[in-house]
Amino acid sequence: MKYIFSFLFLFCVTTALGQTSFPAGFKLIKGDNPMGDHDRYSNGKYVFQSHLYWRSYDDYTWNDEKYKQYVAEGLGYPFYQTKDSLLWGTGKTTDGLYSYSVVDYNGEVYELFSQYNDADFSKYSKWLISSIREYRKQGKVFIFPRRFLK
Repeated sequence: MKYIFSFLFLFCVTTALGQTSFPAGFKLIKGDNPMGDHDRYSNGKYVFQSHLYWRSYDDYTWNDEKYKQYVAEGLGYPFYQTKDSLLWGTGKTTDGLYSYSVVDYNGEVYELFSQYNDADFSKYSKWLISSIREYRKQGKVFIFPRRFLK
């Protein structure tokens, strides 16, 4: 029993340590999933959200060409691979919103979108990719804050 408690404690602590802090002014918009999987974070003009695309772990290779194409088809714009194996893409959605997405080292997609393609959009998109890299450098996993069932 104490091993189960220890495991759960470590799981919660590890998850909490990896949760990112958003730039000032961003607030939680609760989604319909009680665990926070559909939560968004917005400052009224820009919105961050994450997507966990389904993938088979039997043939998943860290952001390979096949997965890059799969995400590009899902979001509707091309993706490119950085030297450190992150995938990123930007384009307009079918709703006419500007979108910038980064696929992290675990295959999770983080998206920033807005009606505006201005200097702040550029600043927040740079914050997103640099934060993912910084968390990795520190040995942490970049994740948006998750809610826990009460």
